[in-house]
Amino acid sequence: MSLLDVDTIDYVGVNNLFKRVYVGIFDDLDWDDEATHFALLTKKIDRYTQYVRSGQLLAAYPRVRGYPVIIEYVAMRPMTRSAEAFWKTRETIIRAVGFDVRCRTVDVRRALAADAEVKVDDVDVAADTRPEKKHRENIVHAGRRAVLVMRKKSSSGR
Repeated sequence: MSLLDVDTIDYVGVNNLFKRVYVGIFDDLDWDDEATHFALLTKKIDRYTQYVRSGQLLAAYPRVRGYPVIIEYVAMRPMTRSAEAFWKTRETIIRAVGFDVRCRTVDVRRALAADAEVKVDDVDVAADTRPEKKHRENIVHAGRRAVLVMRKKSSSGR
């Protein structure tokens, strides 16, 4: 998913517990060319509002009828000051249309560094450059990806 794919819905997440639908925009671009970035983001937001208002969301996910829709913006890179101001105007417009808005920045640089390969004796080896954590035994390496293993706590006295 990319902000460049303005006609694609990046992801839809359904929270059945709280009865909410998240329609997410994944922004992988940097802010070097802000004008282009703003134009792409505006097109993507317009596409998302059309997707929900046209009934395509309900056609794909009929069980979410009546759930509030939250348009979630997920950026890989921190926003510049002018980008933050621009996003505030987009939030106002999205809320005026009737949707909630959520914005967050995800720093994937550490995850990318963990998947980096290094050469040891002319052999490619996956390098785990993350600092050691207290609960390291819960991480299992499956190939080049780390997988978190969730363990069920046993109840006491039963």
